[in-house]
Amino acid sequence: MGKKWLSIILVLVLALGLMPVAGAAADAGSTFSDMPDNWATEALESVVANGLLVGADGKIMPDSPLTRAQMATIIVRAFGAAQEADISAFWDVKSTDWFAGSIAKAYKMGVMLGYDGKMNPYDNITREQAFAVLARALKLSPATDFSKTFEDAGEISGWAKGEVYALVNAGYIQGANGKLNPKANISRAEFAQVMHNLIKQYISREGVYTEAVDGNIMVNAPGVSLKGVTVSGDLIIGDGVGDGEVILEDVTVTGRLVVRGGGENSIIIRGASNVANVVVARVDGVVRVFVEDGSEVEIVYIDDGSDDVIVEGVIGSLEIAADNVTVFATGASIDSAAITGAASRLIVGDASTVGTVNVTAPDADVDVEGVVGTITTSAANTNVTGAGEVGNITVQQGADGANIETPNSTITVDEGVQGVTAGGGTAVPGGETATNNNDGTGVVTPPTGGGGPAPVAVSAISVDKTTLYLDLGTNTSAKITATVSPGNATNKNVTWS
Repeated sequence: MGKKWLSIILVLVLALGLMPVAGAAADAGSTFSDMPDNWATEALESVVANGLLVGADGKIMPDSPLTRAQMATIIVRAFGAAQEADISAFWDVKSTDWFAGSIAKAYKMGVMLGYDGKMNPYDNITREQAFAVLARALKLSPATDFSKTFEDAGEISGWAKGEVYALVNAGYIQGANGKLNPKANISRAEFAQVMHNLIKQYISREGVYTEAVDGNIMVNAPGVSLKGVTVSGDLIIGDGVGDGEVILEDVTVTGRLVVRGGGENSIIIRGASNVANVVVARVDGVVRVFVEDGSEVEIVYIDDGSDDVIVEGVIGSLEIAADNVTVFATGASIDSAAITGAASRLIVGDASTVGTVNVTAPDADVDVEGVVGTITTSAANTNVTGAGEVGNITVQQGADGANIETPNSTITVDEGVQGVTAGGGTAVPGGETATNNNDGTGVVTPPTGGGGPAPVAVSAISVDKTTLYLDLGTNTSAKITATVSPGNATNKNVTWS
């Protein structure tokens, strides 16, 4: 072969290798001899193209049931999960099993929980089990009822109802012929369809992305920037982002921004971005949500027990719903904050302001180094500390054992609340008010009105003798008695003159 032809062939090979593959999903699907041509085709091609579902011996087996181990593997691939939990307590998963890593990661994600010391990896997974796993992965709040009617709704197990309701209400599950078939095994094709309903686009490589499809988008790799796009659904920052960074610049998210991954340098929301609802749900490690000037974030909801969460920038409302989590407001301006998770802590940094804080979960800490307008607590053992500024603090029924130490704060305690202390350990009885001075020592002010029975005025005084004669120079005495009316008068003292 001449050198000229060899050069041409080499050029063609290189060119073909660098060309983008159009219709990758279709090409991936066409490699399987049993790829169906029906309602499931597009979904199957999508999950195959994105590496979620892998066939065997040239077949995709669309009608075969999905096992619990296989489902764990698919979920882990979709979200890019890498961290493994200790699953030695589950005796039916051996470290040598091909699925052991996937089960450990799914357990770490909080999506597969196991039961009675078992994961049952070889069991076929039922539709209701699969729906519950997916609802947990997407951090959908359990619902109390359906938005539509299914004739077999009564067959849904009690433990699964909240998640199944949520998935249906969000529009991800339609059912067939008026039924959900919750106890039936889910097939590979059915699960592919549900995954396709949930996630329309996967971003699995770092880079700048300026286009987005309609529907939910999954980012499962660090170093991703979205610019000038509208996400018509949820934007999910998957576990695969790890401690990395994701930047949203001039991005509008019409659904939720679900943060399952990201480190203390992400997630960064900048430019003219508009995000209505941020759900922070990283299960392990520090995560930061930074809202730069010009961007709008209405709600930040802390939904999982991450080590620490840092919020920075202008935020409408913040809710700490997770238990045992610490949230740092650093350089933040927050209209309102709520602590609804037990034993959680809000630290308001010295450059931060919060309008109102409402505590409804026990054993919460509010550490104020910046400025907070008002704090209201109705939960036991609330602890308010720090050298910052808090205007008024109201301790309501249920908030026994509250401790308030911030200087120059006015503390109002409702009737019947017990064990409340101001600065310096000063006891504040129910129905009374205290003010902490500059050094944080409390001074109790008894109620001046409205805190006890109303005073009863004296209406009349009667004297038992109207005339009395005494002989001068004799050792005589007499007694005069004055009777005050009414008998329950507040002050019955009589001054004689």
